[in-house]
Amino acid sequence: METYVVHVTKECNCNCLYCYEDDKTSKYTWKEIKEFLDNLIKYATSKEFHIEFLGGEPMLKWDYIKKVYNYIEKERKDVRVSSYTITTNGTIMDEEIAKYLKENPKLHFAISMDGHAYANQFRIFKDGVNTYNKVMENIKILQKNDIDFGIHIVSHLYNIAFLSESIFHLYSKGVKSIDVGTIEKTMKIDEEYCNRFIKELDIVSQKIVDGTYPDLHIGLFGWVKPKEDIRSYIRDSTGKVVGESYGRSGEDITHKDVYNTLRCTQQTPISEMIYYIRKTVYDNHQIRLIKKRQM
Repeated sequence: METYVVHVTKECNCNCLYCYEDDKTSKYTWKEIKEFLDNLIKYATSKEFHIEFLGGEPMLKWDYIKKVYNYIEKERKDVRVSSYTITTNGTIMDEEIAKYLKENPKLHFAISMDGHAYANQFRIFKDGVNTYNKVMENIKILQKNDIDFGIHIVSHLYNIAFLSESIFHLYSKGVKSIDVGTIEKTMKIDEEYCNRFIKELDIVSQKIVDGTYPDLHIGLFGWVKPKEDIRSYIRDSTGKVVGESYGRSGEDITHKDVYNTLRCTQQTPISEMIYYIRKTVYDNHQIRLIKKRQM
């Protein structure tokens, strides 16, 4: 299913040391956002798709997120959004937000957090303080209100040795859904990293198959993003990114003359390396599951 990214702000309350975002200042008006949504829907090749909110830190514009959600769900009956994902650093949460999320379960909260406090040291506020404690406080609010959420770990050269340990740590805190990504733009990965990535996730895989963590869901164990999925950056006339797409649609908004669109079709040595390690981890887990069923 096609995923479209809606930007509500490029501003952020953090200063993560590996941040890949070049634009950290752009702001958006509701007029700009609504115009993008209308064009997205107008040229959609399917009447059902997924929406992701990105930043910056999108929760800084929580009012816009609600506005997008209400506009599509209540006013645009000609399209169906299967679900919405708020990709957030997890530092902004209160009871009022939790109540809204509880009442609107199509809004999924996806927190970027790199594991325990040691693994999370590159994710810092502007004053240099590790975000770990604040995010854990907010996770407790989500859990208290029985709200669905997941954790996305960004792995890199300096925390990869903590990966399995971090996953088990988060599980011990009640986190049941975890995805694992790899740094791409701001840090070079190497063969040692790749080997450790596979080794660490093999440890997690074996624990799940053995029944130690039966209700732990690791996204990478169930699905690998196809190579043919193309990420496109959709820019207005000033060059500001107003949205993104990643999927395989042909004649959607990314192929029209409405915006300036950059489609990232070129495979690089780094992207090939990342695909290889992710596919290896997925295959290894599937083999373990098959062996388990045959016992």
